[in-house]
Amino acid sequence: MAKKHRPVLQEQQICVSAPSLMRFMVSWSGGKDSTASIILAHEHREPLDEIIFCEVMFDIQNGISGENPHHIHFVKEVAKPLFESWGYKVTIVRSSMDYLYLFNRIIERPTKHIENKGKKYGFPGVGMCNVQRDLKVKPITEYKRKIMEPVTQYIGIGIDEPKRLESLRKKKGCVSLLEKYGYTEEMARQKCIEYGLLSPCYKFSKRGGCWFCPNAKLAEQREIKRIYPGTWAQFVSLEDHAEYAAYPKFNQFRQSLHEIDELLESEKG
Repeated sequence: MAKKHRPVLQEQQICVSAPSLMRFMVSWSGGKDSTASIILAHEHREPLDEIIFCEVMFDIQNGISGENPHHIHFVKEVAKPLFESWGYKVTIVRSSMDYLYLFNRIIERPTKHIENKGKKYGFPGVGMCNVQRDLKVKPITEYKRKIMEPVTQYIGIGIDEPKRLESLRKKKGCVSLLEKYGYTEEMARQKCIEYGLLSPCYKFSKRGGCWFCPNAKLAEQREIKRIYPGTWAQFVSLEDHAEYAAYPKFNQFRQSLHEIDELLESEKG
């Protein structure tokens, strides 16, 4: 269990708001790098007006999140209350769409493959994830459009990621506090541990993200099957209805969902 955050100096517990002509924000994933960026803003009294987290949903109608269950509990019940106690506004946004909608939607106007017209979409592609685009990036982008002031966004990229930093410097209104204060990815991880703010998702994977991702590790899938057996069964069954979909394979480079499920079942014996 991560140790509790030690109280910092009283003056650091006051949120430092930015001047009215500029808004400073963090698009927070709950991962170590964006979380460490918030901690550094707090420690160094960097201006920070709002922290935005986008929750991806698997099934909106039944309230089933697409986030790792341990991770979303950490975000909502551990980190968010602490950040709010520091004086920061934390906003959780969602798309009006969910994974099941994207899976079942009918392709009406294909841009490349005309043969897919009228077909169900199916599984998101590896490396070209429409879930990331439509359920994560788009809701945050739409939220930011409603802000009248120019926005500066803190992005969590460490000094040991030179190529990503080079790309970041070309983007207007984006700053890495990890770079500013000389933090590597491992230093960001240790900073989160120091404050008791390292997401439990790292117990199962090196990455955060949706539990239904085709890049998810077996340990993540095993945990979902254990916690949400009914939801996992529903997810596996999607493969039975994807035969005539435009993208019928869960992961074209790895095992099918049924094969993964059989492997997990065999572990019980």
